[in-house]
Amino acid sequence: MRRRYHYFLLALLLLLSGHTWAQSTEQRRITASYQNQPLTAVLQDLQQKHRLRVFYQPEWVEGVQITENFSQEPLASAIQKLLGKARLSFVLYDDQTVVLVPLSAASVFRSDTVPSEAVPGQASERIVTLSGQVRNAKTGEPFIGATVLILELGKGTVADEQGRYTLAVPAGNYTLRVRAIGMVEDQRRVSLQQSRTMQVELFEVSNQLREVEVSAKAPDHNVESLEMGVARLSIQEVRKMPNFLGEVDVLRSVIALPGVTTVGEGASGFNVRGGSIDQNLILQDQAPLFSASHLFGFFSVFNPDMVQDVTLYRGGIPARYGGRISSVLDVELKEGNKKAPILSGGIGLLASRLMVEAPLLKDKASFVLGARGAYPGLALRYVPDKSVRDSDGYFYDFNAKVDYTISAKDQLMLSGYLSRDGFRFGADTTYTWGTGTATARWNHTFSDKLLSSVTGVVGDYDYGVKAETEPYSYTLDSEIKYKQIRADLNFEPSAQHKLGLGASSSWYQFSPGTLTPGSEQSSLLPVNMPHERSIEAALYLDHEYVLNPRISISYGLRYSSYYNLGPGDVYVYDPESPRRESSIIDTLSYSNGGVIQQYGNFEPRASLKISLSENSSVKLGYNRMAQYIHLISNTTAASPVDIWKTSNPNLRPQLGDQVALGFFKNLQDNTIELSAEAYYKKLHDLVEYKDGARLLLNSTLDADLLPGEGKAYGLELMMRRKGKKLTGWASYTYSRSLRRVNGPTPEERINDGNFFPANFDKPHDLTLVLNQQLSRLISLSANFTYSTGRPITYPESVGYIDGLLMVNYSDRNQHRIPDYHRLDLAFVIDGTNKRNANWVSSWAFSVYNVYGRKNPYSVFFKPAYGGTIPQAYRLSVIGSAVPAITYNFKITR
Repeated sequence: MRRRYHYFLLALLLLLSGHTWAQSTEQRRITASYQNQPLTAVLQDLQQKHRLRVFYQPEWVEGVQITENFSQEPLASAIQKLLGKARLSFVLYDDQTVVLVPLSAASVFRSDTVPSEAVPGQASERIVTLSGQVRNAKTGEPFIGATVLILELGKGTVADEQGRYTLAVPAGNYTLRVRAIGMVEDQRRVSLQQSRTMQVELFEVSNQLREVEVSAKAPDHNVESLEMGVARLSIQEVRKMPNFLGEVDVLRSVIALPGVTTVGEGASGFNVRGGSIDQNLILQDQAPLFSASHLFGFFSVFNPDMVQDVTLYRGGIPARYGGRISSVLDVELKEGNKKAPILSGGIGLLASRLMVEAPLLKDKASFVLGARGAYPGLALRYVPDKSVRDSDGYFYDFNAKVDYTISAKDQLMLSGYLSRDGFRFGADTTYTWGTGTATARWNHTFSDKLLSSVTGVVGDYDYGVKAETEPYSYTLDSEIKYKQIRADLNFEPSAQHKLGLGASSSWYQFSPGTLTPGSEQSSLLPVNMPHERSIEAALYLDHEYVLNPRISISYGLRYSSYYNLGPGDVYVYDPESPRRESSIIDTLSYSNGGVIQQYGNFEPRASLKISLSENSSVKLGYNRMAQYIHLISNTTAASPVDIWKTSNPNLRPQLGDQVALGFFKNLQDNTIELSAEAYYKKLHDLVEYKDGARLLLNSTLDADLLPGEGKAYGLELMMRRKGKKLTGWASYTYSRSLRRVNGPTPEERINDGNFFPANFDKPHDLTLVLNQQLSRLISLSANFTYSTGRPITYPESVGYIDGLLMVNYSDRNQHRIPDYHRLDLAFVIDGTNKRNANWVSSWAFSVYNVYGRKNPYSVFFKPAYGGTIPQAYRLSVIGSAVPAITYNFKITR
């Protein structure tokens, strides 16, 4: 109202002055040429060359570029053309004075003093776009999850993984508020008479040691967004959780989420909504990883100092993702500090880490380097099992990332990862595996509404086993090489529509195994399994549409195509008999590059959100996924040295269909989140195994693999508290994961063709994660987990055949090991209370498995005398409380 009052006074002054447009401008003409020049420079030129005085607010013309040519153009007409792109009007006060006004105030000047052609339509009918990026003012890093709000409209959005935001609003003047947890709020007046870009930098409000909570969602994002089955963890939340051996672990935090389980301690990988571990797509800076764990699951491959954002998609998976049928774990690494160098790290009893980051070109380019190393032999000395105590191991990994802002529209990022693991059981067998990846990504901004990203990845995963006991010494090596390229285009034409379009291509080469005798005394012969090559290509398109404030929909389609390539031989089996080596009737040979088998699948996705109120909503989602590569393992807990295999004529791709329904509600000003999600998943062409199957170095492996089907269903309940001194969540999941193999012959059936529990079927899972901030420098956290014991196959009777003792086992997975439960505690003390200290530190004390529960990892059996059923024994990997202490530090200039 005050602004309109000023405009009214100006109009009254103009009317009283008695000047008119026609009389003062008919004889004034302009001749000039402007090529892509800022409007501010054009106005300055007019003032100097034509003896004009132009009055306006600088923010009204900020960012407006002008390209115009005038030849004896009337002054009024020329000014009108110049201001058209800026969506401004103007008034001539006298022969030398021009006053610019927003179109929102144009109606005040509708009189004989203003020509009608200078006043376009009403501003309220015109939509403009405010976009930009939110960054940390101290480090220059993109600020994920900052909320950007127009106060007058009550309309907001959230900064994405690159800190970018976009808002489409009616033209006008507004108050913009930008907030993020742990940061000083930024509130400013902005004039949006035309689309513009605005960069916002936020400053920390707490002392430097306390990590900023980074969460890529607004306070009510869980209710308002179309996402369901999606969980994002801030690195702050991960750090607050009690950890094993003093190491902050991203993967253990993910496993604490509803719908995510693991078969036990010392197991590599995780299971999501009834899927096996190979059905999870694990990405680190867009590079896929084939192993997510160090030291058989005791440590995560993700260096917590390097992590910026962690997102797990359990359902509602966007069309841009593909290649796996259960979940996507997308981990983005942080960018280096563009302001000043920082050195940070931690020293623990069993592992240490170091990270350095610094600007290469201040405010434009930076780098970050991270390294970790572990020496777990100290902890293994206290493990109850003697064979484990006699073992040893190590791991190290390195991360590097360079970020370069080429221009306001272009950004280049390069990142790399290198790791190596070694583990020796007893004094004989040594397992080794390692990963190397490199990623290059170029982001380009065509406009406020159109963004693109091109990413290239190369990777190598090698793994092997070495045995030194004669006469069976050997070395077994395997390897996966891959290359990927993908392009993504994001277009947001309006506030109601978001479009995504992209294409990708991946090349794989699998080396299933090369056996080399360890010495001349070895009784083994060399074996070299043939390589398997394949290409996977995909196209996708998705569209998010806001029908009205209550209803939003999202739908997309992905088409994937897979080619198994030569050279190679394919065995043809007799269709009238079970597959085995003796049933091979022909061999087909293919030349280098020849297409052995081609598969293609449409993968539709769809989501619907209906708002019930301001703080509650229901959502419905469906997605189909296809998976063309398979982990071949018939053990309960797959290891990093199990082999991977490509789809071929005898091994079809896996397909997964999932439908989910969810209810979401927030309480107490969005500080408490409640959710309930129910899902049903149907799985096709799963890989199962014949009893007694031989998987390693088997040239007829296809004959030992059985195609199966599966179903999984469950209910996930979660309550989450945030924004207060007491934070955390409680979740309960009821779920079932069942498999069925019903082949044409008894040899190709399991459990007579009936459904049976998968190895990782655990119906009940309860998790509590709590953190209490006792003071500004001291926090206490606790983690409790309980789950049903996993399935197992037990011996049920014994008998003698020709004098030999034979053990009869139950049907597959018809029994269970005892239930699992564990309590962990952690206590963190920050070392300084100064907000701008150059050296900050903290001490983290933790106890894993506080009450020393001997949770069985497995149950094994030993023969008993007298012909009775073999005696059962429990194996507990961690059977006692494990304390740890870690010193963390951070040095800034």
